[in-house]
Amino acid sequence: MRLSAAPFSDLPPGTRWLAVSFFAGWMAELLFGGWTNYYLGLVPELFLGRLWLWQAVTYIFIHGGFWHFLFNTFMLWMLGRILEPEMGTRRFLTYFFACGAAAAVVTALFGPAVIPVIGASGAIYALLGAFAFLHPDVTVYLYFVLPMSARMMAFLLGAMEFVLSLSKPGSGISNITHLGGLVVGLLWLWGERRWKERPRREEPDPEALASEDIDRLLEKVSHRGQASLTGAELRRLEDYARRRGGRA
Repeated sequence: MRLSAAPFSDLPPGTRWLAVSFFAGWMAELLFGGWTNYYLGLVPELFLGRLWLWQAVTYIFIHGGFWHFLFNTFMLWMLGRILEPEMGTRRFLTYFFACGAAAAVVTALFGPAVIPVIGASGAIYALLGAFAFLHPDVTVYLYFVLPMSARMMAFLLGAMEFVLSLSKPGSGISNITHLGGLVVGLLWLWGERRWKERPRREEPDPEALASEDIDRLLEKVSHRGQASLTGAELRRLEDYARRRGGRA
């Protein structure tokens, strides 16, 4: 697998569009501040109480500060250029937004009710999960320092986010959003693989079914005589005899 740097113009279209949207969301937050967070961020009380359902998607694009924007865009750049060509643009974007929305639902159910949550981290963690699922044995560097397999990275990040979501509720980081995106993404891909690998029911062979039906009629004639056949059964035998007689 080639992991060399790629200029922005060479990014896959879905990843490039997301990066531009991240930038637009960051600029909106700079220009309008709290208004943007209130209406376009994820506010659980509004999302569940008033059914402001658009927040499950719009919160992904809003970033509070340059470093927040830069880190999520950098992670998108690293993961999107690998995953989007493998998954296809439509599937990649569907996965990204569905996992981001699912992370929003988890956050709304278990997070603080009135604090806005902003940023693409839930969806980014889903991309981390997808990379670990599709390339479990590839060596990665956790926090760019610790070498380990992608599978181990996903496990450690999941465990860390779970512990932090319980122990640091006032940290200013929505660890439950990260955890929700990672878990939903892994479940999505696992279920998708199981669906593709499910046993396929073989379609019955029409010719074999017809032959079995004719054998049944012939056995009926041998036991009870031709008079035991109904008109439809007799016509079926005659039609079968004509078709067989025309074959080489």
